[in-house]
Amino acid sequence: MRLFIAIPVPQNLHRYCRQLQSQFEGLKKTEEFHITLQFLGDDTEEPDKIIAALSQIELAPFEIEMGDAVPFGPKHEPRGAWIKCKENKFLQSLAENIRKKLTPLGYTSDKPFRAHITLGRYKSSPGHIPKTVEGMPHRFKVNHFELIQSHLGDKGPAYKTLAIFSIQTG
Repeated sequence: MRLFIAIPVPQNLHRYCRQLQSQFEGLKKTEEFHITLQFLGDDTEEPDKIIAALSQIELAPFEIEMGDAVPFGPKHEPRGAWIKCKENKFLQSLAENIRKKLTPLGYTSDKPFRAHITLGRYKSSPGHIPKTVEGMPHRFKVNHFELIQSHLGDKGPAYKTLAIFSIQTG
């Protein structure tokens, strides 16, 4: 099972995300938008243990501010584009709490958390260096995160939410 933990981008901001996607020529566009908090892997076998661990996380609701759309990967051969999100202590705390809860289950991340919303990937080099697209200030309130199963297919990934975790203080 291919699983990851994410904050979904509200539907009312999908049109804005699609507008930014259109600024990157040759991009294989994503259909769903989210901030990945941690990727768990392709061979995850114990969703019940993951759900139990994530259910213990407590945090007050907070806001995320979306920033500019930028290419990612090597500068001269980008792999895709994403929207940078402004770091904030609540988002960072949530990501750290998730990692702490999952480490005893054997899930560790080899990358530092970097808040972003993937717009898409390039199948091959775009042939030019895409420019940064200045984003308009857009904010959204976060009151939950999700455990999501991903199925990779010819038309891109298909997602299924396995569990929703409300963010609230104890």
